[in-house]
Amino acid sequence: MENSKIAIVTIGQAPRKDMAEDIQQLRQGGLHVHEFGVLDSLSPSEIAALSPSQEDNDVLVTLLTNGQQVRLSKAKLMPHIQQCLHDLHDFTWILLMCTGDFANKLSFKNLLLPDRMMTNLVKGLHTELAIGLIGPEPEQQITVEEKWQNAHFDVIFSASSPYRFNALDLLAKAQQLEYDGADLLILDCMGYSTPMKNMIKHQLNIPVIVPREAVFTILKAIC
Repeated sequence: MENSKIAIVTIGQAPRKDMAEDIQQLRQGGLHVHEFGVLDSLSPSEIAALSPSQEDNDVLVTLLTNGQQVRLSKAKLMPHIQQCLHDLHDFTWILLMCTGDFANKLSFKNLLLPDRMMTNLVKGLHTELAIGLIGPEPEQQITVEEKWQNAHFDVIFSASSPYRFNALDLLAKAQQLEYDGADLLILDCMGYSTPMKNMIKHQLNIPVIVPREAVFTILKAIC
């Protein structure tokens, strides 16, 4: 699809400086990529109003253009995501840059969801793997585990934020998950990069998957 127009949508603000190199590689490969952020048109006070309350049990984590990590209530953010995607319906593909569970909640036929792509990718590898999952924040444990358990995997969770990256902390969490019986490690957030994976993979005896790397590879294959 030589003339495909691709919208890459972060749930934070665009452009994402931490993804700049990966997105540039897509463009160098001939893909017509445009970046958008769900929070782009919102003021600081409007973004603050999307913060999770104590009752929120589904928390998303993303990045602003100033480098600040923000925590967002998925329930509060959903109307903004839906409006953003509706505004981009003319694009050939819309890639939502978040590994949260949006299946059956967003129904655009040209929408690519990393969560759906990743769970089906891992199913294609093996259905009986014990999966070690690392996400940005400890409070995401229940929703991240449920997402993979609903895909019929045994999972073990830990947290180490890509937006406050600490290589030693990430390695320690990964090694503990391997020790606890994980057959495969997934850094379950689009904020994790290939260089982050490379810093730890040679010190582990299990494979490591980074969703951004896998999803962008699929995107290049279909466009």
